[in-house]
Amino acid sequence: MNTRHKSTSPSTRRKLIDASVELIRVRGFNGTTVEDICKTAGVTKGGFFHYFESKDAVADAALATFTEARNEIFREAPFRQVADPLERVFARLDFEKDLIESSGKLKGCLAGMLAQELASSRKEYREACQGFFASRADDLTADLAAAKAAHAPRADFDPKSLALFYLAVIQGSQILSKVSGNNEVRLESIEHLRAYLRGLFGVARPGGRGRKSGSAPKS
Repeated sequence: MNTRHKSTSPSTRRKLIDASVELIRVRGFNGTTVEDICKTAGVTKGGFFHYFESKDAVADAALATFTEARNEIFREAPFRQVADPLERVFARLDFEKDLIESSGKLKGCLAGMLAQELASSRKEYREACQGFFASRADDLTADLAAAKAAHAPRADFDPKSLALFYLAVIQGSQILSKVSGNNEVRLESIEHLRAYLRGLFGVARPGGRGRKSGSAPKS
């Protein structure tokens, strides 16, 4: 009996977490019910409460899983292999576009969805989402700072502030994509961001030269 429980329990728990990630990214936290999660995961309601005491509990696990997966995706991304820091920033934009196109679905960032709905009223979610975005911003800030030092040392901009602006464009365009019913606004916003970065760094040719940065994993 114990052997059977050990072999099935991780799989069932992970199904519930994965279902929560997908549903909350599309419907939001308030638009997702425990019943929805169970149906998508193919798990009974009793099975759900065997692993999680509430929707909040599975949302916590979903955010931790999403954060870990996102960190791995970006840690192993092809743009990491680009030597020049400015070209690496532009290649990151290409990778962001690859993620959108490979997904093919209108879904937001899990941290962004939870932040919009819960950050103002729930300290634990505000802090968790803040940590997610701070990590992303710090990672990008390092490349922007290196690019500034190498290509535009006298330019009047702060790499950290620019990294936050970058994230604002990525996150904001996800909201607009939901109301427009397609991902075009996200792709176009990235190209506007590319043009803005070119201006800041005084780059005459398009960053990335229109090349693909490598196939992105489905997200």
